[in-house]
Amino acid sequence: MNNALHRAEQHQDSYGSICNIYVTNLDDDDIWSTEHLNELLSIFKRFPSAVFAWTKGYFCHSGGNPYPPLIVSQDRVNNWPGTFGAEQKLIGFPTNTTATVHLKSFKSFICDDTSINRFPISSTIPSNDSFDTYRKIALEKYCDIVPIPRHKWLNPQTYTEEDIAFVIFTSSNFFHTRATATRDTWLSRITNYYFLSATPYLYLPVTIVPGAGEDKLSNMKKLFYGLQIIYQQQMNLSVDQRQKWFYIAGCDTFILPHHLIKRLDGLDYRKPTRVGGHWGYCECPGPKGATFRAEFPSGGAGFFFSIRLLEIMQPHLTNYIENVWPRTSELSDVALACLATQLGIKLTKRVGFWAHPPEFTLAENKRRKFHKESEPNDFHYIQPDEMYALDEFYVNQHIDRLINDEEE
Repeated sequence: MNNALHRAEQHQDSYGSICNIYVTNLDDDDIWSTEHLNELLSIFKRFPSAVFAWTKGYFCHSGGNPYPPLIVSQDRVNNWPGTFGAEQKLIGFPTNTTATVHLKSFKSFICDDTSINRFPISSTIPSNDSFDTYRKIALEKYCDIVPIPRHKWLNPQTYTEEDIAFVIFTSSNFFHTRATATRDTWLSRITNYYFLSATPYLYLPVTIVPGAGEDKLSNMKKLFYGLQIIYQQQMNLSVDQRQKWFYIAGCDTFILPHHLIKRLDGLDYRKPTRVGGHWGYCECPGPKGATFRAEFPSGGAGFFFSIRLLEIMQPHLTNYIENVWPRTSELSDVALACLATQLGIKLTKRVGFWAHPPEFTLAENKRRKFHKESEPNDFHYIQPDEMYALDEFYVNQHIDRLINDEEE
């Protein structure tokens, strides 16, 4: 990929002394590329008032411009005195007039610029077919529900996405709906993951758990037998290729991995550790008919455990499901917590784990509690249409924050 800054400078030079100031929309064939995003950010940083950003090149014209095109001297572009978003006085138009333009500051693309008529009349795309209309209908409602962070984005400090294996238990009943929506959205940007089910499916990379079944009780077998399959696969890898953490969730959980991974900051994967946030108490079966109390992290909100804990639990998984846990209980999250507690591993609690959809979470917890942590890890009970909408919403939110950081 050619250097974005060099291409922008060359294209501006070819226009001589004038260039239109505007911000383009992005092509969608490369929008998830890290290289492409870095290119875009480099342009913002070098030309804080003029962004020439397109997958196939960088242009100086008014197509797709939400603002009227402004003609300024090349010198003014290269030596712009303010920062992107400041109100600037532009002097030196061919007519020797002075104009004021309000350039965008750090805003939420979804929540702050809510017009559905941003495109010029000459545009070939009718406004009722535009992303603005879709955004208005499907996405804008989240602006009044979920936190909208305006502060600096900080990367996870200890682990990266490649250090995590996401373990998703699903069923053939959901292959065409929830599991496909998960595959198409947040999971499409994940390196290491497992779909646990008893049935193969051409369009999903399912890890088959033989004989598990596909009813609700099957979750026990899928998780306990599936973890043994995963453990063997991990042991077949070299040590430096193994994942350090495993995150368990269902196929109706929408996950924000770039937030979630921060919950592991400061934790050592070489120690037996389990991590969750939406938790409760349960009664666990003990020896000789006794019971004991344990804390369990909700499987709906998801939970982590380290590879060291998997190593410790692995020899006990088969016996626990076949001889200890009641066969009429499908509570796999509780069962795994009981086994971990029996092995002496306490729950490490972290913020941001939510076990319901955003709207329900706001109603149940009220705004102060829900918004106290501005970076949620996940939401549960998400239907496929909402899975796609949330993914679109949070991708745009994350890009807003990345762009803002480059400007600071």
